[in-house]
Amino acid sequence: MNPIELYQSFYCIYQERNLTKAGKILGLSQPALSLHLQSLERHRKEVLFRRTSRDLIPTDAAKRLYVQIAGPMEELERIEKTTIPKEKIAKLRIGSAKEIFLEKVLPNLAKMGTSFYVRYGHPQELMEALRKQEIDFVISNQKLNLPGLHYQELYKETFGLVVSKSIRLDSHFPFRGETKPKIETIKSWMENQHWFVYSEDFAIVRRFWKLNFDSRPKIKEYSVIPNLHDIKTALEFGKGISVLPTYLLGKNTSLYINEKNCQGFENQLYLVSRETEPQSLEEIYQRLKSWMEEELI
Repeated sequence: MNPIELYQSFYCIYQERNLTKAGKILGLSQPALSLHLQSLERHRKEVLFRRTSRDLIPTDAAKRLYVQIAGPMEELERIEKTTIPKEKIAKLRIGSAKEIFLEKVLPNLAKMGTSFYVRYGHPQELMEALRKQEIDFVISNQKLNLPGLHYQELYKETFGLVVSKSIRLDSHFPFRGETKPKIETIKSWMENQHWFVYSEDFAIVRRFWKLNFDSRPKIKEYSVIPNLHDIKTALEFGKGISVLPTYLLGKNTSLYINEKNCQGFENQLYLVSRETEPQSLEEIYQRLKSWMEEELI
């Protein structure tokens, strides 16, 4: 056993004269602290305390030892109170999808001057990191059936059809007039467009397609870009269509957004924490809610 730990235990026992009280201060059980004291007495080959029914009475040897170590121990306590080790600096550890964090959280969080660590990833891997206490909370678009997690509704993101400017100028663009085109016309037109999709399984597009056409998408041409920001860039510089969250677009976007002829859908975002910690995150939860609801220029 490390002798320094034994001296720390002795120092606290001497001041409290009681193993139970000293144990509470040091975060040790009474048996563990008693073992420390016995080990120190064997190490020094002298008895340090006389035991009574209620308290411990220091011997002369204990008084001499206390005088020797009191100064250094007090200096250590002073250093501990005035210096925060780097690894103990309070730091928000956040798990999130990249897009929502960059658009809604980062601009506001950076202004606060708060230290933070962010991990990007898919909900499953971020939830596992949360359960392992590698991060403090997760902003997730999924509610997974995992034990020990607490979910709070945070924000509803809205997804809608987005089209490149060049396609809007095409003579075959179906949304030119005031009259809503037939569903069959819209569906046929979409099936023949080049799509920019987030994943090979068309997860976002499938939900949009089911809502509008009650079927699975039959897309002939598509490019996979696993980042919604990059899909937006591809639409701005290229020629294609996609389904994107409206918070990415802002009010002055050059892209065509169709909210009249095609139904968009909402997707619930959650703040996920460990079951024992939602109250400690109440302040950041309220901040996040207000940031999410801010309108983009």
